[in-house]
This record gives sequence, structure tokens and C-alpha cells, in this order.
Amino acid sequence: MKKIFSLLILLILFIFSTSAFADIIPSSTKSIKYYGIGTLNMPKSYTVYKYPDAESDVIREVNYDDLKKSAIVNSIDMRKVSYIAHVPSNNVALLTVDQNPGNNWYNVYLNQETGETGWVYNETPNSFMTYKELFYKYGKKYGIRIFNDLPKEEKVLYASESTNSQVLEELTYPKYISFTVIRGNWLLASVNDMSKQAKVGWFNWRNDDGTLNMFPNFKD
Repeated sequence: MKKIFSLLILLILFIFSTSAFADIIPSSTKSIKYYGIGTLNMPKSYTVYKYPDAESDVIREVNYDDLKKSAIVNSIDMRKVSYIAHVPSNNVALLTVDQNPGNNWYNVYLNQETGETGWVYNETPNSFMTYKELFYKYGKKYGIRIFNDLPKEEKVLYASESTNSQVLEELTYPKYISFTVIRGNWLLASVNDMSKQAKVGWFNWRNDDGTLNMFPNFKD
């Protein structure tokens, strides 16, 4: 009986750990509240400061090696409120950036719910990306998925980069989306849906206010 009970405990702990610390990829228009000017891919360990000065007060120490011990604070998975995407297997840990004054200092959003920010030092080349650069780097590799709560009338392929142009296709169940080029807030997409036939047209990937309608999938 004790062995069965122990096995049940281990099973529960395994299910909790795999679900609580699963990959984080934004799936809805509400997933990202603070977009800032772009994203910053973070290393496994880093320090968050109050000001862009290593001598200033430390707000937070982050260490991926201790992630499963420290991520849950007051029943909240801090990864889910900090990172807009966290896929350790692909070395992806994206924070959004509010300011980038130079000298490798970045003011990042630490909490997507409250808007709390802090300063980090990151000298890794190409760790900072605009959203256009993010799409080119990861969207080209893994494809893109439309946010699941995007209104039906916005899941549309157009003949050119304008909502006033001809509607080529209304997307019902888009499964896989790739693209060839980005022009402003539009990308030339190739979409596979339930019909298994590729449909090509222009899709409005970003709104005028900077919010997104889709995001790189980060999975093969």
C-alpha cells in the first residue's frame, strides 16, 4: 500500500512539474500587454537592477538551474508573467524591452500583468530584436500561428498590403503559416488549412498600435 501511495505521489509531482514548467508561447491577443520596442533573449542566469548601473540595488536574481525551485512565488509562475516566450530546448527566453539606451543596458518588463520594469545588462550579440527581426529569425524557421482569439473578420488574406484590397481567402482553420517577406505591418503568407491546399496572400501581422495578431511558433 505504501509503495502504491509513493508511486501516486511521484506521478502527481511529475504531472505538476511538466505542466507548470511547460514551454510558454503566446497564444492570444491578451498574452502580451507590454510590447515595448522589441524583445531581449535572456541567458540562463542574470541580475535585474533598479538602474542601469551594476552598483545599484538588485531587484531580482534569475538562475535557470534553480528555476523549478524559484519560479513559483505565491502560487504564481513568475515565468508566465515575465517571459512572453520561454522555450528552454530552443534557448528562447524572451522579455519585452521598454528602453535601450545603449552600452548593453536594457530596461525590460519583469511583469506583463503589472508593467513592472528593471534594468539588465546583456552583451550577447543579436540578443535584442525588433518584432520584425524576431519574425524573420524564428517565424522563418518554425512558422507562425495566428492568435486563437483573433476576430474572424481579421483572419483574412488580401491581394495587397491593405484592408481595402481584394479579399483572397477567409481562413477558417489555419494549421501552418509560413511567409516570404514582411512589408510594414503586412507579411506575404502561405497558409495550410483543413483543405491541405496552400493559400497565398497578404496578412496583417501587426496593428498600427504595435500589437501583434500572430507569433512565431518556436516548434518544428
